[in-house]
Amino acid sequence: MSFISQVTISIVIYYIMRVSLKHEKSLYTASLIAAISYVVIYLSTYDLINLLPTVHFMVTGLSLLFIFIAYNEIIILERKVRKIKKGELVSLDSFSVEKSYKIVFKLLGLGLIFLSFALISGFSMQSIFTANIVFKSLFTIIAWLIYVITLIGIKYFNFPIKYATRSLFVAMWAVLIAYFMNSFFVD
Repeated sequence: MSFISQVTISIVIYYIMRVSLKHEKSLYTASLIAAISYVVIYLSTYDLINLLPTVHFMVTGLSLLFIFIAYNEIIILERKVRKIKKGELVSLDSFSVEKSYKIVFKLLGLGLIFLSFALISGFSMQSIFTANIVFKSLFTIIAWLIYVITLIGIKYFNFPIKYATRSLFVAMWAVLIAYFMNSFFVD
């Protein structure tokens, strides 16, 4: 089973858990179960486990998983906002939109932490610093700068969390695309 298949199965498990659970903590529960399922699927797929490649692929997969979870939650939030603007307040649950955006912002931060761990484990596996690893380092630093600037904007300059989360999400996707596509350009 390939790496992408393992991440995809974990994302499907997340969606199933998220739809089937209807309580306020369902996001946390579904995310935790999806993350654990990814780790279990990865460990059960490979018989020979070396520490560094295992850590590298686990944190890379978890980073992708949390980015997809954040994507799903942003779509859910946008639907809630659209319903509120249309005046359909009856069908909405009591979980506030602003609080949900803060949770998604934290999920994006968690995805960034896993992406950073993937970079560190990638450094450990490389004996020579290639252009590929230099580009990945640059993109990770850019992602951290975007996250920190957005966090400072929220805390000290009253930047709305909704726009911060949307902007950070788009920036994280750009960084991830650049992160994975640089190997095509370097080779």
